[in-house]
Amino acid sequence: MTRKHIALMLVIIVVAITSGLVLTRGQTIDSTAVVTRGSADLTDSGVTQNILRLDGTWRFQSSLLDRVERESYRSVPHITPHATATYEADVVLPPGQYALRVPRNHPHVRLFIDGEPVRPIYSSQTQDARHAYLVWLDPNAPDFRLTMQVTEASDRPTGLEDSILIGPAGSVMAMQNKIFSYDFVIILIAFLIFLFYAIVSVFHRNESLYLYGAAFFFLVGVSLLTRDQMIVFELLPAMTYAIAHKVSLITVLLSICMLIEFALRLERVPFERFLRFATYPLYALSAIAAILPYEAHSWFDYALWMYILFISFFWTGLNVNWLFERKATGYPLEFLIFTLALMIGYVGQVINILIPHPNQDVYTSVLSLIYFILMFMLLPVHLSTDKRQKQEIETFANQSEISFFNAQIKPHFLYNTFGNVIALCYTSPHEAARLLSHLSTYVRFIFENGRTEANITLAKELEMIDSYLSIEQTRFNDAFTIIKDIDESLLDVSVPPLLIQPLVENAIRHGLTKKDGTKRLMLSVQDIGSSIEVRVADNGIGFDPKRKSIPTSGIGIPNVRNRIAYLKDATFNLQSEAGVGTHVRIRLPKQERMNDPHAYDLD
Repeated sequence: MTRKHIALMLVIIVVAITSGLVLTRGQTIDSTAVVTRGSADLTDSGVTQNILRLDGTWRFQSSLLDRVERESYRSVPHITPHATATYEADVVLPPGQYALRVPRNHPHVRLFIDGEPVRPIYSSQTQDARHAYLVWLDPNAPDFRLTMQVTEASDRPTGLEDSILIGPAGSVMAMQNKIFSYDFVIILIAFLIFLFYAIVSVFHRNESLYLYGAAFFFLVGVSLLTRDQMIVFELLPAMTYAIAHKVSLITVLLSICMLIEFALRLERVPFERFLRFATYPLYALSAIAAILPYEAHSWFDYALWMYILFISFFWTGLNVNWLFERKATGYPLEFLIFTLALMIGYVGQVINILIPHPNQDVYTSVLSLIYFILMFMLLPVHLSTDKRQKQEIETFANQSEISFFNAQIKPHFLYNTFGNVIALCYTSPHEAARLLSHLSTYVRFIFENGRTEANITLAKELEMIDSYLSIEQTRFNDAFTIIKDIDESLLDVSVPPLLIQPLVENAIRHGLTKKDGTKRLMLSVQDIGSSIEVRVADNGIGFDPKRKSIPTSGIGIPNVRNRIAYLKDATFNLQSEAGVGTHVRIRLPKQERMNDPHAYDLD
C-alpha cells in the first residue's frame, strides 16, 4: 500500500471519529434508576437539563386497573411477557415543560396520566397504538400518576423491553427527530448504494462482485425498513409485527450470505472454505425462521444472533491476520477498506445486541452510517483498481510478447530431439517417425497457441503434454514412471494455453533428471464443483520454497504464478521439500471462459 493509500485511510478514520462525536453530541441520557417503590421525585434531579429514564421498581399487578390493593413491585424494563398487567409510578416534576417518549417496542402498552388516556402527538394515525409517539405533559400538573397498562398482543411478546424517557420537551422532540432521521437516512443510503452497484453490474456483467454487492445492500435496506417499525407501518399499515420481524430476520441472514460472496470475489483469501461452510447454516436458518411460530422466536433470535456474532468475530480476525501476512507484498486497498468496514459493523452489532447503553440507538446509527460510507467507497476504489490492473496487463503483454514466444521452444531441446530422431533413423525408423510426429505436434501447438488470446480446451493442452512426455521418455530411455488421473468429463473445459505444460516440464528438468533411483511424475485434473483442480507432483530432488531463487525452466513456476494472478478466481499453491519432491496445485474456474487479454504473456 502506498503512502497515498495510508493517508487516505487515516483521513477516513479521522472523519469517521469526528462525525461520530458530532452526531452524538448532546445526546446524553441519564441511566440512573429514578423510580423507587412506585415513586419518582424528580424535583432535585437533572430532568430540567437532561433526558432521564423512568427505570426502577414500579407498582405492579398482573391484571388491568381495578380496586385491588397494589402491594407488589416489579423492575422496569421487565422483559417477561404478561398478557395483561398494570405498572404505576407517582411522578413529581420541577416547574417546566416536559414530555414523555414511548419506545417503539411498546406498541401493546397504553399510557394513562391520573387515570386518563394520554393523547399522542407524534403519530400519523392516532388510532393505531403501534406507532412510537411523544406525549406532552401538562406544565400546570407537576404531580401525576403515570400508568402503563399492558394489553394482550397476539403478534408479539408483551414484555417491557425498553424504558420510557422523560425530559425537557424540546430535548425529547429533538432526540426523537434525530433518531428518526438517522433511521430514514440509513435506509435511504442502503437503497442508493444498491442502485449504484446494480447500475455498475449492468456494465460489468462478467464481474459478479457488483451483483452480489447490489443484492447485499438491497437485502440490508429491506431488513432495516421492516425493522424500523415507525417507518414500515407508516408505509404499510396492514403489516403485522410478526411478518415484519420475520422479513427483517430472513433478509439479515441472506444479506450476510451475499456479503460473504461479495468478499470472496473482492480478494482471494486462504480461508475461503471456512466462509463457504459458514453460509450453509445461514440458508437453513432462514428457512427455519420463515416457518417457525412467532412465539418461539425469542430464544431462536438470541441463538441466531450469537451465531452471527461468532462468525463475524472469526471472519474479522481472519481478515486482519491475512492483511498482516500481506504486509511484505503490500496491502490491497480494497480489502483493507472492507476489513475496516467489517470491524465497525461488528462493533455496532455488539453494541446493539449485547451492550445496553443510554445512547445505544444513536451510537448504533452512527456506526451504521460509517459502515455504509466505507462500503460505498469500495465501488470507486475497486473500479479504479480494476482499470489499473488491466492497464498493467496490457503493458506487461506488450513488453514480454517476444520473450514469451521465444522461450517456448528451447534450442537445446530441439537439438537433443533431432539428434535422437537421426540416431533412430538408423536403428528404428518406426520409432524415429513416432518421435518426429510428437515433435511436430509439440511445435505446431506452440506456433498456433503461443500468441493467441483465446483459451483452448483441456483436451488440446493434454495432447501437447502427452507429446512432450513421449519426447522426454525417448530422450531419457523411459526413465520416468508417469501417473495420470484425468477426469474425462473436463476435456471440453476451456483453459489458458501453456499453463499446465510448464509445470510438467519444470518437474522433469529440475526435479527428476537430477534424481537417482525411481522417478515418478503425477498429473491429475479433477472436478471440484465450480473449479477444476490441476496437480503436478514429482518425487525429485525438491527445493526449499523459502529461498528467494526458485528453480525455473524458462516459463516455469514464477511465470505460471504471475499468469494465475491475472486470472479471476484462480489460485496457485506450491509445496516442496529438498530431497522429497515438489507438488504444485492450481485451481481454475470451470464455468467462466477465461479470456483475460494477454493472460498468457509472461515476463
